[in-house]
Amino acid sequence: MKSKLKAQESNHTTMKEFFLVGFSDVPNLQWILFGIFLVIYLIILMGNGIIILITRVDTTLQKPMYFFLGNFSFLEICYVTTTVPRMLRDIWTKKGSISFLGCATQMCFVLIFGGTECLLLAVMAYDRYVAICNPLHYPLVMNHRVCVQLVAGSWISGLPFEIGQTGQIFSLSFCGSNIINHFFCDIPPILKLACGDTFVNEMLVYIVAVVFFMVPFMLIVTSYGKIITNILKLSSVKGRAKAFSTCSSHLTVIVLFYGTAAVTYFRPKPNQTKALGKLLSLFYTILTPMMNPIIYTLRNKDVMVALKKLLPKLMKQEKSEDGNQTEQIEFVLLGFTDSSLLQWFLFGLFLMIYIIIVLNNGTIVLISKLDPALHSPMYFFLANFSILEICFVTVTLPKMLMNLGTQRRRISLLACATQMCFFITLGATECLLLTVMAYDRYVAICNPLHYPLVMNHRVCVQLVAGSWITGIPFQIVQTYKLFSLPFCHSKHIDHFCCDIPPILKLACGDTFINEMLLYIAAILFVTIPFLLILGSYSKIISTILKLPSATSQTKAFSTCSSHLMVVVLFFGSGVITYLRPKTSHTEGIDKILSLFYTTLTPIFNPLIYSLRNKDVTMALRKFLYK
Repeated sequence: MKSKLKAQESNHTTMKEFFLVGFSDVPNLQWILFGIFLVIYLIILMGNGIIILITRVDTTLQKPMYFFLGNFSFLEICYVTTTVPRMLRDIWTKKGSISFLGCATQMCFVLIFGGTECLLLAVMAYDRYVAICNPLHYPLVMNHRVCVQLVAGSWISGLPFEIGQTGQIFSLSFCGSNIINHFFCDIPPILKLACGDTFVNEMLVYIVAVVFFMVPFMLIVTSYGKIITNILKLSSVKGRAKAFSTCSSHLTVIVLFYGTAAVTYFRPKPNQTKALGKLLSLFYTILTPMMNPIIYTLRNKDVMVALKKLLPKLMKQEKSEDGNQTEQIEFVLLGFTDSSLLQWFLFGLFLMIYIIIVLNNGTIVLISKLDPALHSPMYFFLANFSILEICFVTVTLPKMLMNLGTQRRRISLLACATQMCFFITLGATECLLLTVMAYDRYVAICNPLHYPLVMNHRVCVQLVAGSWITGIPFQIVQTYKLFSLPFCHSKHIDHFCCDIPPILKLACGDTFINEMLLYIAAILFVTIPFLLILGSYSKIISTILKLPSATSQTKAFSTCSSHLMVVVLFFGSGVITYLRPKTSHTEGIDKILSLFYTTLTPIFNPLIYSLRNKDVTMALRKFLYK
């Protein structure tokens, strides 16, 4: 943390914000740590997400043990999402400030999810106890209703206690430093900042720890004491090995989680060093959730078999009950032409377009980072927009080039669904980011005096992050809903990528819900952003026309004309493609319109900004002369 983050030194100051030191005490490792934690977070999401998927899909895993495991994996995702994204943002922006309310909210969720994890681990131990010690009564005792009640109890039980504990801690007076030497708002570092007597709060910490930590741990120890006794009574070595294999994964996770958490919260106060506290917190907040799916995959045969079965399922065609409907596991992308001569011409053309897009947008990103004259919100958004354009075309063009080069146009169901999900998610992000850029121009032209205050770096990062994240849940649901349809017609997609309209044409049965989802998504992520852009530009034009001189009008308009041209190009083709009546859909026009907003807009974006923006042109000249 930089020296400018000074402590507040009044005796009883009402804190408005805290500063999380995180790992800023090792400045040379900031970007390495960012990369490591980002990879860990992605592994946690993917690993636990796969566990949830296979426990839902595979019929052999429709048992209480795996029902609890699916819920535990979901809990792990929630748990790390409370701390890791915030930590990544702090490392990226090098600003560890967190509001008083934000800190309290984070702590509350960490405590709730931590308490839930302890209770759920105890429930999973009880499940193994009944399965091994009372196998004949297992289906009766652990029926679905009981399982749901146990999981619901684990999630709900701790809520009143943890909310009350958080309220008690943040009702304390804080004087002196407001710097939290940790990577998230945890109880020990927050209590160190409080002034006055914290005895009651410390007692509450120990009471809650006993109720939600020690009691579940004792129940787990008791359960495993009974389990081990019963396993040792089995006559055959194979029987013992099989019985123990069903609970060894759970036992490993318990040791990892409880071991680090116990050392963190129950060790004597004089022994609490800051570096060790962070390291131990990393174990139970990040490493345990990352190891959970690995442990269950490597040490559990049922999960291993389910994973091995999942991949072949995506490569086969299975007939449904009526014999006519088949689950389409492979599609064929028809692309543009069957002529082999034109295939190579199009391959060369699209390869050139792709290289130009990557180079030009990459140059925009580079100069906006290197040139100090471009270190303003407008160019921060432009750099993000250029990165988005590269991502957007990379979803479709490499696959299209591969199809043109090999003349093999097949694409698996999973690959098609993945391509579509990324395509519509990045498309929605583009609409939102264009709206953010319009708002930036509105503030700059209509409220120039407040511009540095309104569009500060923190706000810019939040707006960009919001643009990237907002559409993800809706687009994943939309993709899942579409690919859960039965496909009984031709498996030929008359398009160059897996887009919604051509896929819907292949589905049999009622597609009304999917079409409604498509129109809702189009309204939320295309029409509403477009209307907000129109609103911004109507205000901008009105303000520009009020300026006294023609020179100042031209200068003001030049700062937003580039963005306006990109908006017209992208939204024009996007709106016509997705919002025109179904009867007017022709395959050739659909492909041409899709080409506009998937390839031509990204190729023209850097050209428009280079030719129509003096700052970018000057930065390019300086960069080339260097």
